[in-house]
Amino acid sequence: MDYGDLWGTLYDIMVQFSTHRYHTHGNHDILMRFAERGNDTLCFLEEVFTKMSENWAERQRRTNQLVRIAADYVFNQKTVQQTVQPEHLYGLCKLTWITDGRNVDNLTYVKNAKIPALGLIFQKDFSDKTIVEVAEEISKILDQPDVNKLIISHTGFSNFYKVYSNSSLTWIESNFNELLPLFKKAFQLSNDNEGLELIRKISKLSGIPKPNNPNQKMHPEFLITPVFFALDSRILFPIINGSKGVKNLLKKLKVAGTSLENQYSEMIKLYGTGGIDDAADLDQIGNDITDFVGIAGRKPTKKLLESKPDTGGAELPLKDESDIISLQEARTIISKRLHNGLTNKLKSYLTNYTLIEGRDDRAMFDVLVKNYDKNKNDLLIEVKSSSEAAHIRMAMGQLYDYWFTIKGDIEPHLAILIPSKPDEDIIKLLEWLDIGILWFSGEELETCSDRLDTLIEN
Repeated sequence: MDYGDLWGTLYDIMVQFSTHRYHTHGNHDILMRFAERGNDTLCFLEEVFTKMSENWAERQRRTNQLVRIAADYVFNQKTVQQTVQPEHLYGLCKLTWITDGRNVDNLTYVKNAKIPALGLIFQKDFSDKTIVEVAEEISKILDQPDVNKLIISHTGFSNFYKVYSNSSLTWIESNFNELLPLFKKAFQLSNDNEGLELIRKISKLSGIPKPNNPNQKMHPEFLITPVFFALDSRILFPIINGSKGVKNLLKKLKVAGTSLENQYSEMIKLYGTGGIDDAADLDQIGNDITDFVGIAGRKPTKKLLESKPDTGGAELPLKDESDIISLQEARTIISKRLHNGLTNKLKSYLTNYTLIEGRDDRAMFDVLVKNYDKNKNDLLIEVKSSSEAAHIRMAMGQLYDYWFTIKGDIEPHLAILIPSKPDEDIIKLLEWLDIGILWFSGEELETCSDRLDTLIEN
């Protein structure tokens, strides 16, 4: 089966669907091609569509990878080393753009932003090519076959103001001599002090004029900080644009309306707290920042799910009655190791979701899966090291207690993750309580709860 050919066709169809421009008559040949492929093609399409929903932070990190590869070509390749143009910088900026907020099902950004951006960067006319064809050509230019997959995957995260898209190029042209060294420095960033110096220079740049109304200007950081995030190999340069999440974060930190330097300094202080490892993590929790970071004396209640340590230790043999205490301690270690192992497997499996864990004494929940279903509900999961009834009963009480503590009387969405499928009596009990059941069979996550099928498929 020629998947490369299908990818190009598939993108064409999905883009037209997402923009409500799909007409059967105009795509008769395309539909016939898919029909001829039969069930094999349907399986392929199903695999593609199940990967559309994803962890936004991972998408941002992929964008960082792609932009850095493109920047390396622009700044270091001999073919363009002496001829870097404003269009190159504009292309790097545009490579971070999307066209419809965080709607990952909307693929219009591919044709409207991603392909044109790559054309500017690599100085090629890709206007009549699919993303697959573009990826193949660029991977040959760079002599890096692995880049093909990265280009085809979802990238871009900045819902840039469309009205400023064209005037941004004019602004870059006017400020090119100032901007080029800043872009190069962002590409080579090694510490926060260098980032702070970049922020100071950004704050001194003129605003970006609005077309037909040059007196109305956009803050330059709205254009520049997303691409500097994408250029930073550390992924620690924060995104400071006009998004709702960033506005809320700055407000909660009590730095809204203050200097750009002050905003930068307060944002980078959050790294290492609440499971926030980098600027991608920071950007995704902006709307809920007070739950993750202690602000104004309020204790944090959540953190992004972290990998659990292997507690080590081995099961102790029972030698005589004096070993009972040692055996109980060993069982605690073994139970903890099983619990952490299951949690880590779940974290590795659900990479397409944002996972949070409790850190408040009132609700030390194991895992909260954000937006797990089509209605954007959250799913609370309690992890247990045994499938025995006593462990299940404890999990039931914990789930309802934790849910009410963090969500109140909102309809609960609950599940238990255990090492193996429980017996039928436990399954019937949990079904009656509307608590989902999850377990691992080898490396595959399984369930007997219909409403969790989507979670597993994604």
